[in-house]
Amino acid sequence: MSQLPAANRMQSGGSSPEANGAFVGPVILTALTAWRARMGVLTAAVLVLALANAPAQLAQWDASQRMEQATARAEARGDRTPDPEEAIRDLEAIGPACCNLCGATLLGFFLVLPLTAGATVLGARAVRGNARFADMTCGFRRYVPTLGAALVTLLIGGGAAMAVGLINSMALIGSASRAISGIVTPGVLLVIGALIMSITLWLTARLWFAIVRVADPERPRIGGMASVTLSWQWTDGAVQMGMVGVVLVAMAVAIAAILPGWLAWSSAASATGNAKSAAIAIAVLLMSIGGWFAGTFALALFGAAYERVARLREPIAPPVHDSIAPHSGGMVG
Repeated sequence: MSQLPAANRMQSGGSSPEANGAFVGPVILTALTAWRARMGVLTAAVLVLALANAPAQLAQWDASQRMEQATARAEARGDRTPDPEEAIRDLEAIGPACCNLCGATLLGFFLVLPLTAGATVLGARAVRGNARFADMTCGFRRYVPTLGAALVTLLIGGGAAMAVGLINSMALIGSASRAISGIVTPGVLLVIGALIMSITLWLTARLWFAIVRVADPERPRIGGMASVTLSWQWTDGAVQMGMVGVVLVAMAVAIAAILPGWLAWSSAASATGNAKSAAIAIAVLLMSIGGWFAGTFALALFGAAYERVARLREPIAPPVHDSIAPHSGGMVG
């Protein structure tokens, strides 16, 4: 495994005064400036991510439908043991659902995650002022280290969330739900879910820089595990709360952007005839616009956060493009 660069080993041990100062506000200002200046290439990146992720989303939707059908039949049977024909019908639903979920997981890991790393590099370079669409391939140019960094971050950050999801899935399946329904009640799942979401949020804030740093072509090449360690060091001290704030801002923007389309979609369900078709079209349009804004702004936001921290820990020259730096909200001051 590659060693951490000497500059980082010297600087990652402590927090500079600037790192402990205002973080979220300057990052948002920098992100808005980069978003306006590089809107076209950010839009292209979000479109590629959406297209790459579409098969996985469709597979997950199909699996969810199949599982709901099997669950409805199990609830209708009650405590009665299913006959062979019913058991085969349940297996015909659950089997493809599991295969679809496995396929979606593999596609997401081997294709979507490297693209996400490249898109985040693109967001960082949008802040620097030299973003190109070709940056989307950065994760594939450093494919194995990028997958290694992604695997470690997923295991650390998402392991507990996956465990809760597994418990919830078990609770929805026939006899399993009856066996544990007295223990895993909706209230217990809510509390566990809130706890896991809090832990996942914090770990995401601490480890997010790993996939972008390992794929960053303008900084020294490092291995996957070294990038995870580096991300943890970079977000030590007060910076970790700043990164939590950045993640919360990205989540809030996404919810606010998608909410009008979701509400329009909900109201379309009660419409009829031509009114329903028009309502669905409006809902799809609103959700598309909201998804575009949330995605492009998130890339600029995380790119700005990465650049603000990396400029202190592992500087490159010039840190940002001239057209971005004068209005970067504290990037260069």
